[in-house]
Amino acid sequence: MIWLVATIVHAYPYSFPTTADDYAHWYPTAYRDNGGVDWNCGGITYPGHGGSDFGAGSFTGMDEGRDIVAAEAGTVITVHDGEFDRCTTGDCAGGGGYGNYVKIEHDDGKVTTYAHLKQWSVAVSDGQFVGCGHFLGLMGSSGYSTGPHLHFEVDSSEWGYSQDPFDGPCSDPPSYWLVQGDYDALPGLGCGNGCSHNGALACGQRVDSSNDSGGTWETTYYGCSEFAYSGPERVWSFTTSLDEPVTLSLTGLTADLDLYALTSTACDGSDCLASSVSPNADPEALTFQAAAGATYTIVVDGWDGAISGFALDVTCVGEPPPPPPSTGPTGSTGTVPGTTDGPPVDTALDDTGLATTPPASSDPTLDAGPSSPRDFAAPTGGCTTAPTLPLWAWGALLFRRQRRGAATSRPNVAAST
Repeated sequence: MIWLVATIVHAYPYSFPTTADDYAHWYPTAYRDNGGVDWNCGGITYPGHGGSDFGAGSFTGMDEGRDIVAAEAGTVITVHDGEFDRCTTGDCAGGGGYGNYVKIEHDDGKVTTYAHLKQWSVAVSDGQFVGCGHFLGLMGSSGYSTGPHLHFEVDSSEWGYSQDPFDGPCSDPPSYWLVQGDYDALPGLGCGNGCSHNGALACGQRVDSSNDSGGTWETTYYGCSEFAYSGPERVWSFTTSLDEPVTLSLTGLTADLDLYALTSTACDGSDCLASSVSPNADPEALTFQAAAGATYTIVVDGWDGAISGFALDVTCVGEPPPPPPSTGPTGSTGTVPGTTDGPPVDTALDDTGLATTPPASSDPTLDAGPSSPRDFAAPTGGCTTAPTLPLWAWGALLFRRQRRGAATSRPNVAAST
């Protein structure tokens, strides 16, 4: 009798070990053997199988390239590469049967194995810390394999035998997947429990703080780059009422912090919008196009355990609002009362759109930006010689583009070919 198991089982935060781009290609081919049956008391297994196998399109998929990534953060303890990777007999030599493989030890002492990888695709080394979602290699058919697939195994020195990562009527609890999924289907993607916000940012705001001041250690991988993070992160939400480019600048660093802008709070590597990953203590800067009313997640995280103070500045340059309708008597220009021709001018703003004297904040780590809706200042400096424009022409004063220099990234392993 086959039991139907609930589709969501929350326990250990393992993500299915592939990328969002490749996820749809994968499917289970053989679960761990639990006395002649699989975890759900079914027959998707074979005698003596100590792991969970997943295919992704046989040799066609292998030749296209199917990414394999870390299911959870940890330290690489063993790598093996260089073995023949198109085995079909199930008994090709190399790697003790695993062929080309990677083993990662996690904080709880468990070890995950990623086996039968493509020859020369292993992209990590012994002793390297990797985050959840870090690229490890490509699907292959090396070692004791009859066709391209991933053999995923969970072990511990305490047990002396492998453990089934799936929870069901014919296996021991708990499930090690963040989202286990249905029987004969895939576990879900997702690393950790998402980003925990430290508050909200606003245009014109500066944050003077450090990444270990109220930071968390939950997230290690954000996408946009292959880098994984072992330092604490600081996370904020950000929303603007205008369609506008937004520039984030991170300065005053004494260690290697990086900067990310995400489109959601998932922080699972699938929602990255922009990043700045300069090496060492170099300043970071990025610009992204924000949509009015959309909420973004801004992250400062420490590379290789880095902790540093910083100053984070948020600069926004948006479209001027439409001119107010004329409601006065005939001949009225529709200008703001108390002003002459031209758009309204908020003298508290300089020509960058930032407050020249920000109000004090009750949070000593935050130098808060303007609390009232932003107006748009008339051009200053070199623009003072421009002729007076009619109201309709002020719409032509568009974004001041801020160019950021090209960041020199730390050396990292390229994604799949």
